[in-house]
Amino acid sequence: MVMAMDKGKTNIIFSSKLRNLREHQEFSQKQAAERLNIAPATYSRYERGVREPDFNTLKRIANFFHVSIDYLLDNEDEIALETAPILEFDHLVMNGNYTINQRFPDESERRMIRDVVQAIYKNKK
Repeated sequence: MVMAMDKGKTNIIFSSKLRNLREHQEFSQKQAAERLNIAPATYSRYERGVREPDFNTLKRIANFFHVSIDYLLDNEDEIALETAPILEFDHLVMNGNYTINQRFPDESERRMIRDVVQAIYKNKK
């Protein structure tokens, strides 16, 4: 027997968590949408609970904010403590407000830096 989820409650939880994660990263809706390759209007609808992402987009959102899909959809109130440093570092790296060899890294270089540091961090668990 398959149990149906309370879709309305799940959508409210998702939209609230999405907004909180974005604000924690200090991104505007437009910045988050650009990084997720989503139209800003669509992203806004996700946060307002007017629209729901498809499975692939939901997976991208979870990966981007370093949380599980379960966290986004369930009534879990906390992110695992080991995720918090990644969120802070990710914000620093992806904003690109630093230089390496007197040059600002482009977006692909910022992603590589983030991925390498995350891999190191995950291996220390």
